[in-house]
Amino acid sequence: INLLPAREARRRVEIRRQLQVAVLVVGVAIGGGAWGYMAQNSNLEAHQQELAGIQAEVKRLETVIKEVQRFETRQTLLHKKVGAIEDIKTKQRRPARVLADISRSLPAQIWLVSIKETGSGIQIRGKSFDNVGIAAFMENLERSSSFGGVELIESRSELLQGRQVVAFTVLARR
Repeated sequence: INLLPAREARRRVEIRRQLQVAVLVVGVAIGGGAWGYMAQNSNLEAHQQELAGIQAEVKRLETVIKEVQRFETRQTLLHKKVGAIEDIKTKQRRPARVLADISRSLPAQIWLVSIKETGSGIQIRGKSFDNVGIAAFMENLERSSSFGGVELIESRSELLQGRQVVAFTVLARR
């Protein structure tokens, strides 16, 4: 008996099955690869859209941040201006109050020649008909709220329009 054709037929069937399995495996591999590619591509597109949305949001927020920084700069400038105005108001009130205190402290027999602000206080030069007027002026200055201590720097007699007067210099400390 010749078994060659039967072996040949079995071999062909076996090769055909192996070929079918190989084609099926390759088809599944190609299908799986295509499915994986499409899934990744879809995922990539979703991430790209998300990234584009985030970038648009970042650009929008950058303009908002610039506007906030501009407002903060303006606010800082306005605070500085308000501080300067408050400082000016304070400084304007102080000289008026000091001059008012000096004016209230003046006895009738004294007149002032100059008032000068120095680093240690206010230097007041004036003239009086006697030393009693100078002493009263110094006591009145010490009692005022603007000055802490008053010191006689200089006192000298001089002739003014034929009359004897006392020229003085007083330092009123704050």
